[in-house]
Amino acid sequence: SILLASLIYSMDRIANTVGHYEAYRKISIKDDRFRFELIDLNDYQNKEIEIFQEDANSLAPKIYADIIFLDPPYNSRQYSRFYHVLENLVDWDKPELYGVALKPKPKNMSEYCRHNAPKIFDELITKLDCKYIVVTYNNTYNSKSSSSKNKISFDQILFSLNKRGKTKIFESSHKFFNAGKTEFTNHKEFLFITEVNNEE
Repeated sequence: SILLASLIYSMDRIANTVGHYEAYRKISIKDDRFRFELIDLNDYQNKEIEIFQEDANSLAPKIYADIIFLDPPYNSRQYSRFYHVLENLVDWDKPELYGVALKPKPKNMSEYCRHNAPKIFDELITKLDCKYIVVTYNNTYNSKSSSSKNKISFDQILFSLNKRGKTKIFESSHKFFNAGKTEFTNHKEFLFITEVNNEE
């Protein structure tokens, strides 16, 4: 695991992408020499860290945490299509690749990127066992780009959170990522913090 994590960090430094692997930049990289660098293990020693590879909605009722932080995908872009190179490196399943960008067939498709996302989100919030729920969100709901439009609205998130307890909302202006198709002004990032009422 240490070697694979180090390999991922090392190869990402010279990846000809914009931060994900949905597509690639058709320009040369100035310094494309691969250098393998071992991650600094001092950051992780003597710390209790658990990592789960499971659907969040299935995992939720099985674990407890004081604070649960959620940043689900909100639009139709599937995250598994963004990081397939890294996942295939770790899984080493060597799938058949297709198209100009040489991507494998879709897998691990998220329900949060589909029309029933509000229902799935509400189910997750209902199952969480914690003291506080923290959710991030940005206001791209009315974006002109269909792939950028959020599948869950601001009001739907607030409705689900308010069923669990008292919710405070914080907002901040934020520069948005733009691939050339999205145009909107007054972009904001929101932070919902819900103090869960566990008396029930």
